[in-house]
Amino acid sequence: MLESSTSGLTPQEIQDLARDAYVFGLPLVEHYRLFALGFLPDSPQVRPANRFLHFARLFTPKDRDVVSPNNDTLYSEANLDLRGEPVVLDTPELSGRYFCVQLVDITTNNLPYIGTRATGTDPRRFVIAGPDWDGVLPDSLRDALVIRSASMFVAALLRIGVSGPEDLSSAVALQQRFRLTPLHELTKQAAPKLPAVAWPPYFDDKADASLKAFEYVNFMMQWHRFTEAEQSLLARFARLGVRPGARMNAQGLSPAVRDAMLEGVKEARRAIQQRPVLHRGWELPDPKVGAFGDDYLLRARVAWNYIYANSAEEAVYPITHLDGEDRLLDGSRSRYVLRFTADALPPARFFWSLTAYDSETRMLVENPIQRYSMGDRSRDLKKSSDGSISFFLQHEAPEPHRVANWLPIPDGRFYVLLRIYGPTESAMRGAYVPPAIDALSD
Repeated sequence: MLESSTSGLTPQEIQDLARDAYVFGLPLVEHYRLFALGFLPDSPQVRPANRFLHFARLFTPKDRDVVSPNNDTLYSEANLDLRGEPVVLDTPELSGRYFCVQLVDITTNNLPYIGTRATGTDPRRFVIAGPDWDGVLPDSLRDALVIRSASMFVAALLRIGVSGPEDLSSAVALQQRFRLTPLHELTKQAAPKLPAVAWPPYFDDKADASLKAFEYVNFMMQWHRFTEAEQSLLARFARLGVRPGARMNAQGLSPAVRDAMLEGVKEARRAIQQRPVLHRGWELPDPKVGAFGDDYLLRARVAWNYIYANSAEEAVYPITHLDGEDRLLDGSRSRYVLRFTADALPPARFFWSLTAYDSETRMLVENPIQRYSMGDRSRDLKKSSDGSISFFLQHEAPEPHRVANWLPIPDGRFYVLLRIYGPTESAMRGAYVPPAIDALSD
């Protein structure tokens, strides 16, 4: 019984435990939403495990499944079920084109990457195996790279770079050539017998500050093998009923325990949304993103703001909500300019882009010219005679000579993400600081 497990704890100790458990568990709940979209029968994206859902278009404001989506690459998603056997991924010849397959475990840590940077663009085979598989691979897979996961369910996110509208059809053709195959289909063996999973109803934790999120934390935890170093932490959380596969009944708690836990949730949400250290208004990347270790607060902040952020060696994401005067960016109040000098362009080995998002919805911004990102691949982008590039961020269309460099923003608060794909060492370490976004006076 939960009441007996919390006996001897003061209300402050219960609050502290709930705070830490919420910070620890929030990424699992955010991650749950992607699995729910694939597995719940009433989802418009329902599909079997181990099968890609290809989006054969660049994302627009109509795509609202993931916060801060990019408009630079084609997306494909697959939910891998590794409970009984590995899954084999075949990648086609990419001829130097940028792509990456990001494999995300239950806790939102990234597994080793597959892609242009990490494994090249030649056709290859990869075996993705769960924590409990100890079988032998057939000779046909002896040259495949094996990637092990501590999670029994893994999200596979495929991104393929697109250089512009005229390049879209070529990228889509390549997208269709990525293949996922459960091992038994290659070996012509019977499929492993697995119990059905009762995925709970879709839940948006951001819209709910109750204790309900802990039900989803418990559900997700059962599909992951936590490290030995984390066992003492899990033992602490278990005193609140937060443990793998356990049933959490918040309504059955005494008012004193429930109130203390609710205070802990409030404290956790304040910490997760706390303003980070800024540089010219920009929050710079943390090298631990994607491999968070025991920095659970960073993991929770990333999940809250831009879940599925790539690891730093793949891409970094400076983000700003402020102008150069430390005021919130607001398209109803100001027009803005972001000027990169010729010697301070974003240091990318592949490409870079700027994207604006509505601060309330965290989604792309609807606009009449259907322009959702700009960067070094924008064909009409104009440079100044000194090699600098100025981006004009405003809600209404600017003067004709500025339209080519216009990034539309909402008629209200917004934020900007700078994506740097294939960052240099200085960008990975946070040594590269983008220029401030300034209010436009002319």
